[in-house]
Amino acid sequence: MNWIQRLGSNCPKKWGLILCLVCGNFLLYAQSGIVKVSFGADRVPLSSSKHYYLLDVLDNRPVKGGHLGTIIQQTQRASLELNASLESQLYEFWKRSLPRKETALFPIILTINTLSVQEKRQSPGRIKGEAAITVDLSWRRGENEIKLTTFKAKSEYTRPETAYNPEPVLRKMVTDALQHFDKWMGANIGRNPLLIRTVRLVFTDVDYPDKADTVFYRPGRKLTYADFQAAPRPGRYAAMVFTSIAYEGNSKVKEDYLEVEIKMKVYMVKSMSWMAVQSRNEYVLGHEQLHFDIANVIAQRFKNRLRDMPLTVEDHDSEIQYQFLEAFREMNRLQEQYDQETRHGLNAVEQTAWNQLIMEELHTARNSD
Repeated sequence: MNWIQRLGSNCPKKWGLILCLVCGNFLLYAQSGIVKVSFGADRVPLSSSKHYYLLDVLDNRPVKGGHLGTIIQQTQRASLELNASLESQLYEFWKRSLPRKETALFPIILTINTLSVQEKRQSPGRIKGEAAITVDLSWRRGENEIKLTTFKAKSEYTRPETAYNPEPVLRKMVTDALQHFDKWMGANIGRNPLLIRTVRLVFTDVDYPDKADTVFYRPGRKLTYADFQAAPRPGRYAAMVFTSIAYEGNSKVKEDYLEVEIKMKVYMVKSMSWMAVQSRNEYVLGHEQLHFDIANVIAQRFKNRLRDMPLTVEDHDSEIQYQFLEAFREMNRLQEQYDQETRHGLNAVEQTAWNQLIMEELHTARNSD
């Protein structure tokens, strides 16, 4: 029995032997214008695979299945085909090199847009070929698919018109695609916003120093007569204090989450606040101080609502801004309610009740922080 007969005895009978070549882990059959190939079982060396696992492989080529192109084999054009679908073959090939599914790892989706080998006869005895691959790598965060990076490669070659094994070229392309992503992941984990899983809020208390025209709210710093610098307005009211709230937001990527720092500002503006000279007494000053305290209560409620909200990576900024606008409206409503029920401080009984109500909420807020 010669070597061709020995090889033929090992080939599946259904192929009806024309040519059977065995090269390491690569197995090639040629029969009736078809060349069958199968990826090997080797592992791809990776350095960052502890961060991700393979969730799925998707075939986005115009022609799906196992078809990979056309090559010249034994002077004839032959269709290059995988033994199974490209999705299943690549999933098995790449999965061997990656960890099993774990919730702590990133679930990666590889979408194959191009994977092909095309050959044509350039001249008698010479074959010209082109191998190409394009792979998008992404992951799914909730309902959103986040594209991370794209691997694209093309190789042109010429070869003699002899028996040809395309497996090394194919294997190198799909290996390079996985190694490209592995390198990208190592360089971007903990740095790139595309790899953020969740949002974590951090509230920072800042002891802002008073400015020439601004008094920032601090528990130990009460309003004084000198803080009311606007000219008194004629009418039946004794004083008016202009108070407001604001926040500063900063964000940075930490590990696999986005840390959003919120710094609240509760303040009054001296040049917009006034008190009649004849009304300067501790009772009037106390009424205006409670307006300042109410603004601080609203700031605390705003922070508490944010703590209870499931902020999303995509919309967290707009969600925070919306809640702030709601807090601002609530502050204006509560300030008006306070003045109406106390008749701008003229109703001492209601004033005492409001003093107690706001002081209790401030005490609760300080203990919760």
